[in-house]
Amino acid sequence: MFRSAPHKSKGAGLVAAIALITIVAALTVAITRSVQLGAGSVAIETLNQRAVLSASNGAQLGLNRVFAPQGAGACIDQVFDFANTPGLSACQANVTCTSETVRGRVYYTVNSLGSCAAGNLVAEREVLVQATP
Repeated sequence: MFRSAPHKSKGAGLVAAIALITIVAALTVAITRSVQLGAGSVAIETLNQRAVLSASNGAQLGLNRVFAPQGAGACIDQVFDFANTPGLSACQANVTCTSETVRGRVYYTVNSLGSCAAGNLVAEREVLVQATP
């Protein structure tokens, strides 16, 4: 019977396996971070959009006070809390109103600062509207 001489293994397969595992682990970490950053940016964008809507709603409500559909209008500063408004539950609008008369004509400026909070994030957006009767 012939016996073959034992072959010595050089260990190249082990090195390749370790390198492959390292590369796959690095890719997994990179993909996980990318997904987490994407989810965070979506949350921030949503919060910013809610702040824009709050500011816009505040400006519209402020103009509704100036040009009241019933009764006398008033140019006054107000804070509108949207706690009971679906989609804007953690939002409010701080509205200021000023009037200025130029050549006998009254011009109203309504400035609305909308702010929304979610956890430790706060977004603020501002809408400025100028109107005359």
